[in-house]
Amino acid sequence: MKSINKKNIEFLNNKSTKNIEKLIKIMSYLRDPENGCAWDREQTFESIAPYTVEEAYEVVQAIQDRDFEGLQDELGDLLLQVVFLSQLANEKNLFNFEDVVLSIKEKLIRRHPHIFDYKNKKILNTPEDVRNQWDKIKLKEKNNNEFNKSSLDRVTKTLPSVLKSQKIQEEVSKDGFDFKNVEDCINKLLEELNEYKEALQTQNKKNLIDEGGDLLFSAINILRKSGINSEEALYNANGKFINRYRKAEELASNDGFQFKEITIFKKNEYWIKSKKFYS
Repeated sequence: MKSINKKNIEFLNNKSTKNIEKLIKIMSYLRDPENGCAWDREQTFESIAPYTVEEAYEVVQAIQDRDFEGLQDELGDLLLQVVFLSQLANEKNLFNFEDVVLSIKEKLIRRHPHIFDYKNKKILNTPEDVRNQWDKIKLKEKNNNEFNKSSLDRVTKTLPSVLKSQKIQEEVSKDGFDFKNVEDCINKLLEELNEYKEALQTQNKKNLIDEGGDLLFSAINILRKSGINSEEALYNANGKFINRYRKAEELASNDGFQFKEITIFKKNEYWIKSKKFYS
């Protein structure tokens, strides 16, 4: 492609052209081997992947903060990752953005037969019924693609550890490998806690890592069995701790103290006071 010309600009400014088409075209301009952007031209699947993860987390951040103006902006950044990766694939004749849209469109129709299969509509009354049907259809599709080595093959390898633990537990639960109730999960946690205490006596780092991992895995299992998303719960706990700690620092400062310089007894006093602001 030659450098951006009047015709290119007119296309981007044409109000009758859909904005998604303009976005795709902009990305092709940025990736042009001769006249594109130096940074965009050198990117690869591997180099863009971390940005995709980062943008996904920023979407979550905006949702958690109830920042809907920011959410619009962050969703745009996330969409850019999809367009960018699709452009890279298109250059290698793998697929393009249209293929991505077609693929997810067909998947949604295929996995919602209770909505779109007017000949054989099945009544599903609860979200659980819908999830079960989704999983059955998904499993059938994967099996047809020779993806049936293990139920755990359905777990994405690159998930963050907390999400991955819960996903592992959910998948094996579908196979009937699960505790009967939350109480059994709690008993398992207590068992793992005792084993961690024993590991502390040895001061063996490998044992502490192993037993500490088992302890965390068991804690996640309790939340999973209770119907709670562990990632969301930990996110909220982190936010609450940060807010309380900052408030404790502020309260100490208002009294003329630097929080990090006072005794642990005084720190605890301010901590207790901070909890009144963030329960």
